[in-house]
Amino acid sequence: MPLANQVNRVDLDHPLGQRVAVFGHGGKSTLAATISRKAGSTHIEMDEIRQLPGWVQRPEKDVLADVRNLMSSNPNGWVTDHQWRPAMELMMDRADSVVVLALPFRTRFWRRFKRSVKRAWTGKRTNGGNRETFRQHFLTRDSAILEMWQGRHRHRRLSETMASFARPGVDFFEIRSARELEQFYKIQGLSRDG
Repeated sequence: MPLANQVNRVDLDHPLGQRVAVFGHGGKSTLAATISRKAGSTHIEMDEIRQLPGWVQRPEKDVLADVRNLMSSNPNGWVTDHQWRPAMELMMDRADSVVVLALPFRTRFWRRFKRSVKRAWTGKRTNGGNRETFRQHFLTRDSAILEMWQGRHRHRRLSETMASFARPGVDFFEIRSARELEQFYKIQGLSRDG
């Protein structure tokens, strides 16, 4: 992975750029929304763009066209929140800063489990107006919990994988624990409360 050594690995207190790509699991959407709110920039929420009612995925070309349009029409800044492979190159080519949540598996799994159970319990609508259910999470293969468990080994090298996609010189933040994530929020002056 030759590009992995060419990114500008920065400390948590380094200023964020205007165009930020957030990757990982265990809080990326919340972090992206928080960064975007503080900066007054556009939050490009990939799941919202990709998902249709009935858990149907929009065609890839339509999603990519929307993402390109959102990036181009917001020259003062945007924040993305997903490592969806078809859009990764687009995000990495245009981002000033890349933030990777490389949290331990137990942290990611626990957060995904709590989020999924809470959504199923409350019936809160998610992307595309869909609702997560207990049946979905515990009795089907369409479970976010199962997906996290099955991908546990794939994410061990997430930072290096993301660095290999990043363009040389991009500011690259790596957050390796829940404690570091809290420090990042504090240092960057971010508030989850809005």
